[in-house]
Amino acid sequence: MSYPALDPSEARAYAERAAAAIGLPLSAEQMPAVAQQLAMLLAAAALVLDFPLPEDSEAAPVFEP
Repeated sequence: MSYPALDPSEARAYAERAAAAIGLPLSAEQMPAVAQQLAMLLAAAALVLDFPLPEDSEAAPVFEP
């Protein structure tokens, strides 16, 4: 499955709604940078979600660095 890039206006609308939902005050000057960073983070997440895993992959039961 491939995830489409987020349109800048959609990123801004989402950032505005999310900020309002959690009571985060963002000024009009901050919003373009926040929306740009959100779009980049979602693009990075799409790369991870698109990475194919073999069917026999299992999650590690315990994380040991």
